[in-house]
Amino acid sequence: MTELILQCGEDGKYLRIIDYKSSSKNIDLNEVYAGLQIQLLTYSDAICKEEDIMPAGIFYFSLLEQMIKADKKITEEEIEEQIRKNFRMKGLILADVKIIKMNDNTLTSGTSKLVPAAITTLGTVNEKWTNGVDKEEFKILQDYIDFIIKQIAKEILSGKIEIKPYYKNGKTPCEYCEYKTVCGFHAKQNNNDYNYIDKKSKDDMIQKMKGKINGRNE
Repeated sequence: MTELILQCGEDGKYLRIIDYKSSSKNIDLNEVYAGLQIQLLTYSDAICKEEDIMPAGIFYFSLLEQMIKADKKITEEEIEEQIRKNFRMKGLILADVKIIKMNDNTLTSGTSKLVPAAITTLGTVNEKWTNGVDKEEFKILQDYIDFIIKQIAKEILSGKIEIKPYYKNGKTPCEYCEYKTVCGFHAKQNNNDYNYIDKKSKDDMIQKMKGKINGRNE
């Protein structure tokens, strides 16, 4: 289930998107670049353009039942605190103090218990503990999503159906596929190869996306 939340700030309206998952999930820009993890960014891009709204963040909320382990006896309050930490949303937020506070109105400084963001004692964004992008970077993400969707559409219309599963951190979707005999994919055989997913930093991936948008072969 996906929830769209409109938030009103001093300088306009912002959109927050929360996707409720039965597993633990986070935004990985390496997967976004590869065209795999584009659902929430697609929603954000489409709605923000249609309604003239600014993106505030895209988040995943895990619905997994929480099991707390401890090597010593802990109080009910400590258990509740740990559960709250485990339910902290993951994803990508607009790295702006007022947006962070809009998403967690109890936060003055420190790490938010609700969203993947933190504020320093000086009242600035704590970049080390914030999984965020600034407005310019969010615009690059939106432009890239528009680019990649058009690219996928062209491939579908042209009949491109190459067998090229992704490969990331030693894992592929082939591990769980029930149609291996139909697909016939074998790495390094019959000219088959994987779509290898990088493990590069957020800044590196933003630059690669910017290059693609501008027609550079990154």
